Amino acid sequence: MHFIIMGRKLTGLLLSLLAIVFVLPLSGCVMPGGTSGGSGVIIENFEADFSRVYTGEKFQLQTKIRNTGSVDAESVKLILYNIEKSQGISKLQISCDYTCPVEMSLLAPDPDRGTTGESKTCIWRCTAPQGIQKGLSVIFNPSMRMYYSYRTSTIKSINIASQNELKSIETRGSALPSETTSTTSGPVQLDVVINGPIRYWEEESIVKFPFNINILNSGGGVACSYATGSYGCEDEKNWNKVEISLENDPDIQIEDCELANGASTVIDLWKGQTKTITCELALNVGENAGIVQKNLKVDISYDYMTDASTTVEVVGRN
Repeated sequence: MHFIIMGRKLTGLLLSLLAIVFVLPLSGCVMPGGTSGGSGVIIENFEADFSRVYTGEKFQLQTKIRNTGSVDAESVKLILYNIEKSQGISKLQISCDYTCPVEMSLLAPDPDRGTTGESKTCIWRCTAPQGIQKGLSVIFNPSMRMYYSYRTSTIKSINIASQNELKSIETRGSALPSETTSTTSGPVQLDVVINGPIRYWEEESIVKFPFNINILNSGGGVACSYATGSYGCEDEKNWNKVEISLENDPDIQIEDCELANGASTVIDLWKGQTKTITCELALNVGENAGIVQKNLKVDISYDYMTDASTTVEVVGRN
């Protein structure tokens, strides 16, 4: 009998713990494109100070955002929406006043100086709507949309050497200079793929070889083009696009792809997520002797958009 009682107590304790585990993930706010995936400016928190309020009662919606990427964020803007509900022929609407600047900038982290990315806390001072009868309640799902401008850059070094030079290096037991890649972090990732060293024959004056540029939207939001005269993510026609440019050595020319030398090109992302661009690089080796190392720099600029939402229940009391 003693073991049966102890078993029941243990079973009850386990059920209580399971109940806590399943309840906890449901509390708080839902933040699509927030702290998960990628970097850049993330929404660390978006919530109401009271999840249940009465008609006409004052409450606050507050958010905390932080720049976790490698570059400063510009033109950071927060928009509140989804704060009204239809009720028959009338509308119920939460009224809110915003306390942050219309546009902000956020500094990037500086690992060398031990500083984290700049954060900002913004508050909306709100009033629950009237017009809900006593005994009834209406669920609202206030949402916040964050816009900001960002960029991602990659510098890829490549070794170019003649066949005879490579044979000489092998005979001497020497090593080629290391090829390096330097990339900033942001919500859109950038990777330049070139398999070096690039070999050519001495009689060649121009050497050509292919390379890939891989783009991945990993931030959980929407990347947008902000070409001159457009409104970035605030205009749906710019969604799922980035602007790409290449900064090359004068001896390098880009051929056989949608990119142009010395100019920016707007690129569509497949389903808003990925894009692989394959180009041919033409290099004028001229009378170069030995090993030549060239850098290929690729930049993508874009606006970015992420959303977050929370829940507020408005209860009638008249």
